[in-house]
Amino acid sequence: MEKRMKRSRTLNGLLFGYLVRTMLACFVVAVLWFALLMGTIQAGFVLPAYAGSDATLQAMEQLPAMSADHFDAAALPDLCRWVLLDGRVTPGATALSRDVLATNMTDGQLSLALALGSALVYTCFYRDVPLIDGTLCRLQYDFAMPYADPALRGKLPDFQGCMTLLLLMWLAVTVLWITRRTACSLRQKTGQLTRACRVLADGDLSVPMPGPTHLRELDEALQTMDRLRQELASSLKAQWTLEEQRSQRLAALAHDLKTPLTVLQGNAELLAEDPLPDAQQRAVEAILRSSDRAAQYLAALREVCTVQAAPVPAETLDVTPWLEDLRALGEELCAPRRLTFHCTFCATDGTAIRARRQELTRAVENLLANAARFTPAEGQITLDCRCDSGFLVLTVQDTGPGFSEEFLHHGARMFSTGDSARSDGHQGLGLYFASTVAESHGGSLRLGNHPQGARVTLRLPLLR
Repeated sequence: MEKRMKRSRTLNGLLFGYLVRTMLACFVVAVLWFALLMGTIQAGFVLPAYAGSDATLQAMEQLPAMSADHFDAAALPDLCRWVLLDGRVTPGATALSRDVLATNMTDGQLSLALALGSALVYTCFYRDVPLIDGTLCRLQYDFAMPYADPALRGKLPDFQGCMTLLLLMWLAVTVLWITRRTACSLRQKTGQLTRACRVLADGDLSVPMPGPTHLRELDEALQTMDRLRQELASSLKAQWTLEEQRSQRLAALAHDLKTPLTVLQGNAELLAEDPLPDAQQRAVEAILRSSDRAAQYLAALREVCTVQAAPVPAETLDVTPWLEDLRALGEELCAPRRLTFHCTFCATDGTAIRARRQELTRAVENLLANAARFTPAEGQITLDCRCDSGFLVLTVQDTGPGFSEEFLHHGARMFSTGDSARSDGHQGLGLYFASTVAESHGGSLRLGNHPQGARVTLRLPLLR
C-alpha cells in the first residue's frame, strides 16, 4: 500500500489535470473550427470579413465623379451598401428619412445608417463621400463574412453567427464529455471506498480491502480502513478464542460437577431410607432438594455450553404444529399453579422457519416457566404469535411483578440475578439460554414490561 500511494496522485493533481485536459481539448476544438472556417473561405462559399471594407474603398474611388442624376449603382461593388442623402446633410451628421434620395439598403440597415448606429451583433462603420453635385453618399460596412453568392444573402442565416454558435456548441460538448469522463473515473475511485465500507459492514473481515484507486487521499482512507479491518479481525479472533475457552471450561466444569453431585444425591437418598430423628430427617430432605436444584442448574449449564460449542444443524420447521405443541406446553406449566393460559396465533398455514426444534422449544419453555414461576396464583400468562416484517414474533406476558429497570438492560446475560422482585434462587441461565438460542437462529430476545407485568419478545426470521 505504501508503494502504491507513492505512485498515486493527489486530488489537487486530479483537478489540475482535468483543467489542463479541458483547456487542451478546447484549444483543439478551436483550431478545428478555425480550419473549417478557412476551408469555407478557400472554397469560395463565403468571403473574408474584410471584403466589405475593400468594397467600400473601391466605391470611394468611383463616387466623386458621380452625381445624383447620373448615379451608376451597377458600377459599385455588390457588397457596397449606400444611401444618397440631400446636400443639406453634412458629412458625419445624422439624417432624417426625408433626406433620403435613393438607397440599396434594407429598412433596418437604412435606419442605422441615418442615425450612424450599429447593429446588436456587428459594429457598423460609415464613410460619407460628397458627389460632384454636392449630394452626400453614405457608405455602410461591417467586418462580417458574407456569402459569396449574392442570391444566398438575406435568405440563409448569418454565416458568422452560425459559425460562432457551432463553436460554442462544440466547446460545450467537449467540456461535458471531459467532465463526464472525469466524473466516471472519480466515481469508480470513490466506489472503492463504498465496497470497503460494505466489507466492514458485512462482517467478513477475511476479505481484503479493494484498491488501489491511485488517488492519494482515497488510498489513505482505504489504508486506514484496512488497518481497522485487521485490528477488528485480531480483536474478534481474540474474543472468539476467549469465548471458546470459556465455553470449554464451563463444559468441563459442568462435567466435573456431575460426579460429586451424583455421589451427594446417592448418599442423601440412602440416608433418607433410614429412620432418623426429625432434625436430621429435615436436614437430609433439604440436602435432596438442594441437590435436585443443583442438578437442574447443571443441566441448564450443559445445554448452554452445547448451544455455544456445537449447535445441531437447522431444519425447516413448520410453525403451525410447533405452536400447537407450545400451547400444550404452556397449559401443562400453568395448570399446577392455578394460572390462566391464553394463546393467540396469527400465523397462516405454511409459515416456516429454519430452526433447531429441540433448542427452540427449550428456549420458549424457559420463557413460559419463568413467567409461571413469578406469576401469583389466579394470575394469567399469554403467549402471542404473529408475523411481522419477515420475522416470527413470539411474545410471553405474565401478570407478575415485572422486571426492574436495571434488569431490563442486562437480564439476558449469563448468571444475571440482580432483580429482587423476580429472584427465587435461580442462577439466571434461562433467559441467557433463550437469548443464545435466538441469536444463533439470527433472531433476538428483548425484555420489557407492560401495565400488568413482564413481557419477553422472541424474534426469529421467517423462511422465504
